[in-house]
Amino acid sequence: MRTDLRNDPPTRSNRPGCVTTLNALESYRSTRPGAVEARATFAQSQSGPFLQEVVRALPGSGARQDLQQAAAVLSGCGEFAIGWSDGMTGTERVVAHGSAGLGDASWHATVTATSETFTVQETLVLVVVGKTLVVLSEAGSPTAPARSRTLSLARTAASRLP
Repeated sequence: MRTDLRNDPPTRSNRPGCVTTLNALESYRSTRPGAVEARATFAQSQSGPFLQEVVRALPGSGARQDLQQAAAVLSGCGEFAIGWSDGMTGTERVVAHGSAGLGDASWHATVTATSETFTVQETLVLVVVGKTLVVLSEAGSPTAPARSRTLSLARTAASRLP
């Protein structure tokens, strides 16, 4: 059975840099000139678990720059307020785990979003291989699949890049 996931990321926060960075990695296309992107999303149900993989080929050292910038912002986020366009509010928490030991450079974190009606936890992994940035997010409600599983998926994705 096909499940259509609603792509409705938070649109406001008391930490706008945190929300903007997460949205840019997971939900929005790269605005970097010359970027080429592919994405795939797999879901068991609308509440999870679900897996999203975004692969961006970026010119020059863009992949490493994007990873470093995202890691710097997200490592300082902690817990912050979020809100959606429909008026729903909640909190999001980023727990940085640092390097994942994958590819040419990597970083990973646990991200938990909570509102009045749901909790979704994800493992977010960023991996650079050459000029390619892999953004892999595996989430579930209320808890994410085991972090080791997500890291294994990221390792497989990175190993298949030229």
